[in-house]
Amino acid sequence: MLQDVYKMKFSNSGFEVFMAENGKKALEIAKKEKIDIVITDSIMPEMDGVELIKTLRNGEYDKSIQIIMLSNMSEPEDRNKVMQLGANGFIAKSDFTPAELVIEVKKIIGE
Repeated sequence: MLQDVYKMKFSNSGFEVFMAENGKKALEIAKKEKIDIVITDSIMPEMDGVELIKTLRNGEYDKSIQIIMLSNMSEPEDRNKVMQLGANGFIAKSDFTPAELVIEVKKIIGE
């Protein structure tokens, strides 16, 4: 249900949104579509967000894709790990409403 709220907020803000229920599905979409931004959770079935970041940054995918980790795990070491792997941003879910998340993502991507 929360994914649907995020999708609506981003769509209403002018983003074309593709939804993936896990990291493997996100990779399939990234191969087929022109993706500008990936917003991933840290915990997902089949492939977690850390593995997704590693895979997106391994050279097979468009290096210009911006990656933002959206997670409840907000310890400094969690944030540092994903940033070192190549994420462009880290957002703690508890810090933002869906509408505020759109604003924060726009800040991260420079809009």
